[in-house]
Amino acid sequence: MYSTRIQKTFDEDQTDIISAFRAEVAKNPKHEIQLINYYKGLPISYNAKIATIEKDTLDLDVTPQQAASIPPERYTFIRSKLFKHTILAGVQYVSVKHKALSVRKLCYVEILAERRKHVRLEIGQPLPAMINSSTGVIKGRIIELSLGGAVMAAQLNQEIADTNITLSIMIPDTELDTTYNVKLSANLVENKNENNLGRYAYSFSDVDKVTDRIMGKYLFRLQVEIIRELKDMIEIGTAQ
Repeated sequence: MYSTRIQKTFDEDQTDIISAFRAEVAKNPKHEIQLINYYKGLPISYNAKIATIEKDTLDLDVTPQQAASIPPERYTFIRSKLFKHTILAGVQYVSVKHKALSVRKLCYVEILAERRKHVRLEIGQPLPAMINSSTGVIKGRIIELSLGGAVMAAQLNQEIADTNITLSIMIPDTELDTTYNVKLSANLVENKNENNLGRYAYSFSDVDKVTDRIMGKYLFRLQVEIIRELKDMIEIGTAQ
C-alpha cells in the first residue's frame, strides 16, 4: 500500500512534522489537511481540521466517512501544503459518532496504490477463476480486481511458473441474471504467499471492448456496494 520515504530518521522526521503543524496552526487555526483512506480498495478522501496538538499526537475533527473508513490496521494518510511528501499516521483513537480522530507515529511515505492506472477493489465474494499455463490448468479465486489487473489466490501446491498466461474469470451480472466467462491475456507482476495461499497479481493486456464493458459494469456495482456499506456504518455510528 505504501513505501516509506524517511528524510532524516523516523524520530527526527516526526519532530519536524509536528513542529511544522504546530507553527502553522498557531498562525492559522483553521488550517486544514487532507486525509486519505482505502476502504476495500476504494479511496476515501476528505479534509480534516487539527483540533489540538499534544506532544506527538494530532487530534483531528474529521468527517464520518473518514472515521468509518479507517482500516483494521488503524492508519491513515495525510496530505498538507506544508510538506512535499504524503504522511502516514498511526490511528490511536477513532470515533464515527464524535467525528474525531487522534493520530501519532507520523512519517513520510509514498502511496503505492496511486501508481496504478485503475482503482483495484477488494471482492467480498471471490470470483472463480482459472489459469491456462504450460503447467496445465490451475484453479483459483479472484480477490481483487480492476480494469487493468487482478489478484488471484490459489493453493500453494499449484505451481504457476509462467509469466504470461490466459486468465479466465467468472463475472456475474445480477441485473441480467447471468455470469460471463471472460478470458484475458495477463502478465505476472507479483507473486507471494499469504495465509497459506499463493497470491498472484496480474496486469491485463489487450482487453477487448466487450470484456472491458462487462468488467466495468461489475466494478461499478461493487463500488456502489462498498459506498453503501460505508454509509450503513455511519448511520449506526460504528466506532472502531
